[in-house]
Amino acid sequence: MSDPFPYRLAAIDIDDTLAGPDKAIGDANRLAVDRLRDAGCRVVLASGRRHGNMLRYAQSLGIDDFVISAQGALTRHASRDDVIHHAPLDRTLAGETVELGRQMGVGLVMFTPGGAFSAAPTDWTEKLKRDTGGDLVYVDRLPPSPADVVEKVLWCDEPDRLAGMFESMTARFEGRAIVTITDPHLLEYTSPDATKAAGLAAVAKHYGIAQAQTLAFGDGNNDVPMLGWAGLGIAMSHASENAKRAAKRVAPPGNPETSLARAVEALLGG
Repeated sequence: MSDPFPYRLAAIDIDDTLAGPDKAIGDANRLAVDRLRDAGCRVVLASGRRHGNMLRYAQSLGIDDFVISAQGALTRHASRDDVIHHAPLDRTLAGETVELGRQMGVGLVMFTPGGAFSAAPTDWTEKLKRDTGGDLVYVDRLPPSPADVVEKVLWCDEPDRLAGMFESMTARFEGRAIVTITDPHLLEYTSPDATKAAGLAAVAKHYGIAQAQTLAFGDGNNDVPMLGWAGLGIAMSHASENAKRAAKRVAPPGNPETSLARAVEALLGG
């Protein structure tokens, strides 16, 4: 008789982990999610996307559970108002990043619980809008309302330009914000307490699941804390070097679109 599956909770990143470049979930990855659940593992989604934008993915997989959104700034249930972790960006600091971004001439995007907003379109904000299925609204000011809670601020620009800014911005906001290049054209600012690891830890605590019984699957720099915190973090075969270093395993090589499926197959066996 085989030993029972030792993991009770899995957090899965969406973009370039669960979903491919076309932002759709392929059949192999859908089957992988089903296999995890059949093994007795609860599955939640963890993404840099905002909560509302993630719901269609959760619903398409039949996941009615907590959703870890905005890089861990908010962990809220998909169908209830239950919030078990919330770490918004300090409002004064958010304003500082917006003003500095204006001076730098980058595209600016702000996530709030009510949506994703930008003050002016650029080629790079339009790319973000396409990548998130139109989930970006242009407004006259950021934040749209003085009362808005800010989950994160994004700078959108040429990859080489953002890469050149990364070290100086990390030093400038040290201790006040996490600075992450999530995609080559996106540099993001979040609260020091907003990580996917914090969201996963909150879900595990809510269900009484030990850290050692958790799984994480991801590919990007914003997956690094989660991959490192989980009992077993598995980076995709095409993951960033930072993600691979943080993970305990790397998925077998192959097509990026099915890396999650290969990771689960290696974990559960064929």
